[in-house]
Amino acid sequence: MHVARGTSYTNKMHQERFKVLFEQYLHDSLPPEDLSELQAAIQDDRYRALFDDLLKNAFQEPAFAEVDEGARQSVLNAVSFKINQQEDTELRNTDKRRLIPYRWLTGVAALLFFAFGVGWFFLRNKDQGQHENTYAHNIKPGINKATLTLANGKKLILTDSLQGQLASEAGIIISKTKQGQIVYTVASDKDSDHQALQYNTLTTKESEQFQVILPDGSHVWLDAASSLKYPVAFNGNERKVELTGQGYFEVSHNAAVPFIVKTAKTEVQVLGTHFNVSAYDDDQDTRTTLLEGAVRIKSKLSAAMLKPGEQAVLNDRGQLTVNKEIDAEMEIAWKNGLFDFKKAGIEQIMAQVSRWYGIKVTYEGKIPTTKLTGRMPRNVDIAELLEVLQFEGIKFRIEGKNITVTD
Repeated sequence: MHVARGTSYTNKMHQERFKVLFEQYLHDSLPPEDLSELQAAIQDDRYRALFDDLLKNAFQEPAFAEVDEGARQSVLNAVSFKINQQEDTELRNTDKRRLIPYRWLTGVAALLFFAFGVGWFFLRNKDQGQHENTYAHNIKPGINKATLTLANGKKLILTDSLQGQLASEAGIIISKTKQGQIVYTVASDKDSDHQALQYNTLTTKESEQFQVILPDGSHVWLDAASSLKYPVAFNGNERKVELTGQGYFEVSHNAAVPFIVKTAKTEVQVLGTHFNVSAYDDDQDTRTTLLEGAVRIKSKLSAAMLKPGEQAVLNDRGQLTVNKEIDAEMEIAWKNGLFDFKKAGIEQIMAQVSRWYGIKVTYEGKIPTTKLTGRMPRNVDIAELLEVLQFEGIKFRIEGKNITVTD
């Protein structure tokens, strides 16, 4: 019985038929013309309970008896990446951006990775020992941590364990919440209104990220290897901050006092809006992506106004262009705890990976030309991420915190 690709799954599929297809595929005897029928069935909610039972039994088979839990976890991540690749066109053209529910993946992953072409992972790693080698050099993902430099030069290391009032400057109380945010609260209007501007700097190293709520109530998420310099109190006719690296901003509206983000190459001026700025020194481009409101981008040579869903790109030659059709949610995936790539080369991917995991990446031989699309959580250990990339044909050599991409 064959169902053409794209045909909706109907009630004609019974549990016994499903079991037959499952067993045939598991033992490499499924007729090619029945593959699309099986792929349609595995995404049908009515068969999830049956899936769970069949998969539990499948993992007890001799072929998979020696597969450890770490390897299975890597397969789950690879399946998620594969599914997101296949759904990319549909999801990116709608507002229904989603990840496959992780609790469901744990129930159906075994069959899914067979159906989507990554089942060879188990036998390959059993023979070659690649899984053990990767996990021997595991590296944890980044954490919520930063360094706050006060106006007097004192440095405070901000970790999850540090909470409560940290300091008081220019009539402003600086404190850290249980939610992991730095908050600035006016203690004395008299002091904050008449003193000269005093600045704080929030800095994240590689494998760190942090959040700050500025004196005007604006909320900033700071990515790894970034810094934000800002006044302890905004008491002039503008609210200006300086950014290196990457930050996502939700700016409190104040039509009388514009908010300005200054980077090495651009200035972004807003009144109240949501936007992302990526201005890493080692990136060729400085990108400003607008999600809500309106912003004005200014460089030495030109300027542009952005509407929601647009992105301004300043290249290393000083040329400013506006992309009107971009995936804004992909640009802020880091803030939402995700890696998100669309037709990305390995150098682009590893630039994000190196900052988040605090590693050094080098290339040996010809750089792979593979373009990858997909999403993965940023809270996984690096070994799990590398396993997913290995599924896509990318090869690595790992020595401590140094990763070499090989051809």
